[in-house]
Amino acid sequence: MVEPGPPAVITDQGILLIYNSKNSPSFGDKNLEDGTYAAGQIIMDKDDPAKVLYRTDQWFISPDQPFEITGQVDNVCFVEGLVRFNGKWLLYYGTADSKIAVAESDVSLN
Repeated sequence: MVEPGPPAVITDQGILLIYNSKNSPSFGDKNLEDGTYAAGQIIMDKDDPAKVLYRTDQWFISPDQPFEITGQVDNVCFVEGLVRFNGKWLLYYGTADSKIAVAESDVSLN
């Protein structure tokens, strides 16, 4: 299962889309437990969004904290919101279907 996270962002490199995915070790990542929700990133061409320019090989966020591993639904990092605030990018995500967390980055999305 794959579905989009926050709205896409247009950057100098292309269209950045962050997506959520539910793992199945039989054809997915054998390092993640069955049913784990993690997030990846893809950059698509601005002029032809069907053209993939880059996709992360590994999840950039996956459950590794106690509040992400145990909850109403275990092993969940489900990314939903991305905002720029005070020179940082804030990424809001659901954890174990029980809490909301935020990750921050100084990385530029030019």
